[in-house]
Amino acid sequence: MSKTWTEELLNFWNNKGVALNQGATYEDLSKVEKELEFEFPADFKELYLKVNGFKDRDWLPNMFSIWSLERIVEEYKGDRKKEFVCFADYLISSHEIGFSKNRKGIFTIHETPSHIANTFEEVILLINSNAEEVY
Repeated sequence: MSKTWTEELLNFWNNKGVALNQGATYEDLSKVEKELEFEFPADFKELYLKVNGFKDRDWLPNMFSIWSLERIVEEYKGDRKKEFVCFADYLISSHEIGFSKNRKGIFTIHETPSHIANTFEEVILLINSNAEEVY
């Protein structure tokens, strides 16, 4: 039986020594979606039900951190453009990666947002493979 993309992802992160939070609940996801006025895509929910981001702002060796739902809300409420819902950062917020409320896809958010992937799963694989697009 082959592993799902989330199982492979969790194995990859565990092998890199990343501390992971326990999965979120459907109720957690629903509450955050209402608060942000944004519906997460199915692949995001699939992963977050298994792992709610990196624990204590831990990061991969390439310096990317995947945020918990709590941090997603915290960062969204901070000084940022409200059309983006970010879920990851590079080098302690050198730049963020997230969804646009107004456009399809995943974006890096520097001074000007740049489209880098079509799906959440795709961007996570880009981050893990240290692809040039995520920088």
